[in-house]
Amino acid sequence: MTTSRHPLSWLPPWRDHLSPAGMGVFFVVAPVLVGLMLGWNRMGVGPYMTRGASTLYWTGLAFAVWIAATVGTVLVHAVAARRRRWPLWAVALAGAVIGMALFYWPIARYRHFGLSFIPAGFGGPAPPLPWPTLDYLPKLIANTLPGVAYWTAAAWIVSRLFARQPDGPVATATAAPDMPVAMHAAAHVEAALRARLPAHLDAEILALKAEDHYVRVYTARGDTLVHYRFRDAVRGLASADGLQVHRSFWVRRSAITRHCSEGHGQFLHLVNGLKVPVSRSYLNSLRQSGTATNQASANR
Repeated sequence: MTTSRHPLSWLPPWRDHLSPAGMGVFFVVAPVLVGLMLGWNRMGVGPYMTRGASTLYWTGLAFAVWIAATVGTVLVHAVAARRRRWPLWAVALAGAVIGMALFYWPIARYRHFGLSFIPAGFGGPAPPLPWPTLDYLPKLIANTLPGVAYWTAAAWIVSRLFARQPDGPVATATAAPDMPVAMHAAAHVEAALRARLPAHLDAEILALKAEDHYVRVYTARGDTLVHYRFRDAVRGLASADGLQVHRSFWVRRSAITRHCSEGHGQFLHLVNGLKVPVSRSYLNSLRQSGTATNQASANR
């Protein structure tokens, strides 16, 4: 099955959390809003700069901070995604701190440019270049904290107001004439899940595991977390070659290599080496599907 990549696949983690409208609000409206507010009030520039020039200066500075925090957040997300998924606000907070540190020089240069339009010393000392000095660190922290706090708060608020909804099955009218509606829905849901996978993990889905508000997708190439409701994924994949075997696991039947009992538990072994527990409530369904093997032979 071929899937189209998400148009914002290069920009985690917002592609998993925010709707298209939320992306616009977060990356355009939020920095413009703070730029207009600070610029119109001529914060830090006083009467020595017109309101128009002050607004341009502060809006540019806001976008510089946004770019720095975005780069830092992408880096933090790349590390956090290998472990248990962090909430967006935590990734944004750590990313903003790292991004501001990485982009100290270009932001400081921009501030030098802006301060060159007002009398020397009026707006306080310009940031030292190329690196901050120990004497300047308290001032640097005082200047940085409001930007980090605003970025983190914006990420949290926008993710609540403009949360991205999992892709659902397409309308039945779009189903191909020779494809049953349920099978078409399953194909759509699997395509939606695969579209959220990194390119190096994109392959047939072997299993799904619920983890909070995320689903861990297992393929033959590895696994990763995607923002998708587990119950929606299982419901959408009802007609696919798979079944739910645990309240937190869905598996593809063709990926099962062995069904065995260990102690008081039942387990499935998959082709990728994954060991999946089978709960009692789903054991009968597993047996009725013809997937469960004879226990005596499975335990040999």
